[in-house]
Amino acid sequence: MIHGRSVVLTSLVAIGMATMMVATAAQQQPPPAQTPAGGRGGGIASRMTGQIDVGDTKNMNMSRIRFAAGARTNWHIHSAGQLLLVEEGKGRLQEMGSAIVDIPAGQPVLTKPNVLHWHGAAPDQAALQFSVYSGTLDWKDPVTDEQYLGKK
Repeated sequence: MIHGRSVVLTSLVAIGMATMMVATAAQQQPPPAQTPAGGRGGGIASRMTGQIDVGDTKNMNMSRIRFAAGARTNWHIHSAGQLLLVEEGKGRLQEMGSAIVDIPAGQPVLTKPNVLHWHGAAPDQAALQFSVYSGTLDWKDPVTDEQYLGKK
């Protein structure tokens, strides 16, 4: 009987010591960094290394547009660059004076600021486009079928 109690006592002591070790280790870990309300400034910066600058995003505009095959925007100008990302399908883009560019899914494109352009889907395939830009947006004339097809 003494042998049985000894095993039980040894087991309890081992469990107690393990529990103390875990508790001590948990106390020695630094608390997780807190993100200030709004997730800006020090909150974001505290999760990165090196010299960084977190830009202001309060005037950013985003859109997610599904263009049917052949659909496109009017010509337009952004005062700042525009980031386009085709998420699905195949997109199409043209900046005034440049050739039409087909954009495959997953390829980001940055349009230049103050350059007249249009974007949409390819003639034979729909496109889901995600767009981010800041500044102003000035809408112009519709893109004709001849312009869209590169015939003019």
